[in-house]
Amino acid sequence: MPLLKRKPVIPTPLPQLSSVLTPIPQQSTDPSAVKEVALPLDGKDDEEQLEILLSVFRGEMNGVQPSVSTSTNGNSSSTGKGKKGRASLANGNGHGNGEEVNGIKPFWKSSDKECWYLPETGEIFTDYESFCARRAFYAQPLFQCEVSGKSSLSYFTALQSEQKEVRQLHSRFPRQLKKAVLSAVQFQIEGKLDTLADKIFERFHDRFFDEEKVFVDVDGDKYLARIVKTFPPRSLATSTSSSPFKPSYLTAPSLHPYATDLSLSLEEVNEKDDPSKYFYNVRLIEEGYPEGIAAEYASANGQSNGPDDEEEDGKGEKWMGSTMEVQCDKISRDRINFSRAMLKRFIRDCVVRDTAVYSPWMVKPSVALRYGIPTEMTDEIRQGILNYKERQMDKRKREREERLGITNLPPAGEEEPKSKKQKKEEERKLKEEERLREKEAKEREREEEERKRKKALKYPAEDLLVEWSEEKDRPAGRIEVRPIPNKILPFGDQFEKLLMTWSFLNVVGKPLGISSFSLDDYEQSLYHSEAYTSPAPLISEIHSVLLNALSADLTAGHEPVRSLSSYGREPDNDTDYWEGKKGATTETLSPVVLPLAESWKTKVLSIKDGRKGWESSLIGCLWERANLEILPNYLDNILHLTFEDKPAPTRPTWSTGPSTSSTNGTNGLIPARPEKRYGTLHHSHKLDIIAFLIELVNQTEVIREFMEESTVNLTEVRKDQVEVKRELRRVQAEREALEPKEKPKEEGDENGDISMEAKPEGTDSPDVSMTNGHTNGHTDRDELEDSPSVQDDLSDVESDHKDLSAIGASRRKAMKEKALEREAESNLRNQKLAKEREELRIKKLEGKHIANEKKRLMDEEEAINQKLKNLEYDFRRWIYTLRSKPLGYDRFGNKIWWMDGLGSSTLFGSDGKINLGSGRLYIQGVDEEDEDILRVSASNVVDEEVLREYVEGRRDGEEGMRLEKGEWAVWDHPDQVRELMNWLNPRGIRENQLLKQLRMWGSEIEQGMRRRRSLAGLDQAPESDEHNTRKLRPTRKVNQDEDKEGYMSWKVSIAIT
Repeated sequence: MPLLKRKPVIPTPLPQLSSVLTPIPQQSTDPSAVKEVALPLDGKDDEEQLEILLSVFRGEMNGVQPSVSTSTNGNSSSTGKGKKGRASLANGNGHGNGEEVNGIKPFWKSSDKECWYLPETGEIFTDYESFCARRAFYAQPLFQCEVSGKSSLSYFTALQSEQKEVRQLHSRFPRQLKKAVLSAVQFQIEGKLDTLADKIFERFHDRFFDEEKVFVDVDGDKYLARIVKTFPPRSLATSTSSSPFKPSYLTAPSLHPYATDLSLSLEEVNEKDDPSKYFYNVRLIEEGYPEGIAAEYASANGQSNGPDDEEEDGKGEKWMGSTMEVQCDKISRDRINFSRAMLKRFIRDCVVRDTAVYSPWMVKPSVALRYGIPTEMTDEIRQGILNYKERQMDKRKREREERLGITNLPPAGEEEPKSKKQKKEEERKLKEEERLREKEAKEREREEEERKRKKALKYPAEDLLVEWSEEKDRPAGRIEVRPIPNKILPFGDQFEKLLMTWSFLNVVGKPLGISSFSLDDYEQSLYHSEAYTSPAPLISEIHSVLLNALSADLTAGHEPVRSLSSYGREPDNDTDYWEGKKGATTETLSPVVLPLAESWKTKVLSIKDGRKGWESSLIGCLWERANLEILPNYLDNILHLTFEDKPAPTRPTWSTGPSTSSTNGTNGLIPARPEKRYGTLHHSHKLDIIAFLIELVNQTEVIREFMEESTVNLTEVRKDQVEVKRELRRVQAEREALEPKEKPKEEGDENGDISMEAKPEGTDSPDVSMTNGHTNGHTDRDELEDSPSVQDDLSDVESDHKDLSAIGASRRKAMKEKALEREAESNLRNQKLAKEREELRIKKLEGKHIANEKKRLMDEEEAINQKLKNLEYDFRRWIYTLRSKPLGYDRFGNKIWWMDGLGSSTLFGSDGKINLGSGRLYIQGVDEEDEDILRVSASNVVDEEVLREYVEGRRDGEEGMRLEKGEWAVWDHPDQVRELMNWLNPRGIRENQLLKQLRMWGSEIEQGMRRRRSLAGLDQAPESDEHNTRKLRPTRKVNQDEDKEGYMSWKVSIAIT
């Protein structure tokens, strides 16, 4: 049922039968025979009463004359969302009085009035006004879908959403599990539905049934399959559970018979019926088949027609995949179809419970009839529930008596003897209490394990869930408490206005024609207030460029811009009741201000003339554009600029004495020169005027064109980034090509020279080395004698006593052949060495070329990286021109701001030095709405509420110094930035992004801080008096501007006409 403010909608009470039925006069000749007939009884509840009323209107109730609708009234026709019907007869239409209907003479008839029926809620109204009011109430976006949690819906939309979600739930939930789950829930006494769902989930998450779709783990990959056959363990007993809480006439299923008995503990069920001993014969569903994919898509998106689709499940698949036998550790269900949340939603939709204490959960009759679940309790179940109620009530009574100190002891000296039956009953109760305590202890342990399991996060995670750890964060160098920022800021509550006006003037300085300036110069220029002197140059320039932009927009033919809050309505500007000092009114100001209000529109404040007359233009602009709602003090400011108090006379005269009359309320005031009076304005009023002018200028054509130009520049920067990154990849690829993989070094000397000695180790061959083609070490004779052929010849000579001359000729021939072989080997070796030397020389030349090429590529890569860095600067300039955005957020949602180098204000000057902007890092306190959003986001991750007290406790311990909602503070030292980076935890999503930004821009932030501190003299130690004892002779200064303070010497540094 749709909810209203998280509570069910209370329907309108149904009318009683006495309000819709009237008796029919009985016609009889004997008055004594007429007897009064009792009115039919009303229903016991709204559902029964609705059925009775509908049966009356349809003419289905015995003893009630049916109503016949007439065409003139549109009876029983539907109008909108309601149905209108007349519960009476119309002038003779239908049956006459006392006429029998279906053999029964009616005694009652419907009242002659119209009723309106609302079928969505089952409400019946006897008057049209109530029906319309109720219908309009249901049409308002006040309701919430109870299933999905969607809010701001009409009643009918919320009802349709609930019906859609319920249909989707029943189509997704595994059909094979429905009966087993509902059988386990039936007649269970459990306080919380979450606990009941968790128990059932623990029982069935690793138990599967035939025809069920599962995922099979095959070599680390998961495939969709269907269970063809389930083989239970052989040792499984076929008897049902003996628990008194289960009906005895329910036969236990052949698969997982003990899983539905919640009276047994999980350990007992697993001991009797171990799910790991089941074997499942599964068949893989072949991927790519159109019917199967279409069926899965329809099931996943809830596109089914309700219960009818369950019987059709699987008809569109072709079981052509392979078959395998697996156990429960290799298969799993789809989390979309079966999870704790899905199981809880299914049980909540299918069960009801009475409001009485310790009432059992009951499956709805229609659902129980569909799945064949008994709805009548057996005597065993009823007695078990009664015993459980008695035990719980006795326990509550004992606890109450112990809490109140009530003891029921017998009188002193009289101890009532206990019978054997009472003793046995006490022993039984003690055992039962002990079992309950053990059960509760196991439940607490399970809840503790569940809580720990839910806290196992995958990092980076929601920052509020990431806690500081002594074991992990301390060794990593992270600190627990955030560095304390400085909360003492200029302008107090108006600091945000100061910061935003400074940022706007620097961002749009180019179209306005004003040079960038530091926040310190801006602040000191506003504080500058010396009477009868010109304002600070920076203040004069700011007002001049803003007034020039407004007058130029008017000259271009555009409509006069107004404050954003003034569009669509008439602002409150009742100046007739305004009264300034000395009784001044608008009539006092009009003669002086009206000429200025006309002249400022066409007046150009040129820099060549020193912006002369900008104070008068400011007065005219304020008189015409400002109002008391937006700028409450603008009339006081105009009065301050145009008039001043009369000086006190030295002695009373006729001219200076008190006057009895005053002209136009100027008594005590004399006209003044605005350029001499602006410096004495309060600094907060100066800031309000600048903020008002900025609000007007922000709507001019020149600012819109600058924003469009920024969009174009941002697009160009993105294109350049793509091109430069492509060029960087090309250079890196060329560098990798010049650096091949290292090969193992060959044996040789360290310089890479190849040895000319060739002496194989482990052989008996002689050591032969070549030098200039001659042999060294052995003679020809030695070689000849060592030759096997010569030994053979000598043996032949000695044995056969042949001719000595033949032996000499043979020996010379052998020696000549050996010499030719040695010469050929020497030539071959020399050629090989010459070739290797040439290759070595070529490699050395190539090495020099590669080194030069590497150096060139490194220089090119360095230039490309610098170009990328410059593009990052430009990207940040233009992206933050279009929308102001903080640098990041910390774990509690506080905003971190760095506002230097945006828009027209570049980060570095032409000399390569950092431009001084704010030179600080700001932090802004989180709003309550954002903090609530972060808490809700963290609660959704862990499925439990993150309390406000928990967040407040962490903020007190980790922030060091709390910031109020929207409050500002500042860090102005580089060491504080490094401490902030050490405090940020990269395991959190927000702080991980903030840490990346600080690492990217940390160098520029620290440079800006150092330059600001150097110019302000904050890092210079004061010199002692011992070194300043020497008196220096004052010298004449050539340039008198050196005496001016820094903000007074500010000048325009861009070319402006």
